[in-house]
Amino acid sequence: MITQIKQIIGEHPEWLRSPESSLSFLKASTPASGVGKWTEKGKVLLFVFEEGERLPTLCIKTVRVYSAGDVIRCNYDNLQLLRDGVVGSTYIQMFAKPLYLYNDGDLVFSIETICPGTKFSQDARSVELVVEKYIAWQSHLAKKTKKFRILQHGDMTPDNVLVSGQNVYLVDYDYVGTSYLPGFDLFNFLSKIKLSPEALHTYYEQYFPRYFKAIGAQVKSYSDLFPLYNIEESKRKAKK
Repeated sequence: MITQIKQIIGEHPEWLRSPESSLSFLKASTPASGVGKWTEKGKVLLFVFEEGERLPTLCIKTVRVYSAGDVIRCNYDNLQLLRDGVVGSTYIQMFAKPLYLYNDGDLVFSIETICPGTKFSQDARSVELVVEKYIAWQSHLAKKTKKFRILQHGDMTPDNVLVSGQNVYLVDYDYVGTSYLPGFDLFNFLSKIKLSPEALHTYYEQYFPRYFKAIGAQVKSYSDLFPLYNIEESKRKAKK
């Protein structure tokens, strides 16, 4: 695989900071790629480093066996879908850029840019930043489509949120579009932060009214949607 990757990157020097730089690779696996029945479903990640660079330039996504390759093709297509919805806006920087999908019937992998952030910290300032950026993105989509059936990330957990300064990045695109229920991402994100029930309730009261106002939706009681959110979450877990 490394041979194919190097050849493809060599044909696209514009992807690198220094086109003549030698490359090194760091392998990582997603949590679902452990043992047992999940072994074949988990993604394997290769981070591409250029000589002398502390941060990787590219991310390669693949799977252990070709039969599980649908997750790579889906991830690549979903990432393109996300970016198509924000072309020409500042929100495009929230997502990686899909660069290349390789599939020869025996090997499948995708190449995308890196989102240059660190894992989300659950302090109040970081929560406010993430929610602010997320609501602005959803408001943009709502105004663009003039619909309340807004595209969702589908797996917006704290682990899939990166922060760099005032920039927020969403990563891992397997479940994009599996839910068009407004507010699902917000519920998924907040409910998975390690908070006391009282603090979580405070966040719900603070952010859900702001979210629905931003997308132009009138909701009498956002808490009435929580059972629907839980159903959506159960569906997502069932697909893993």
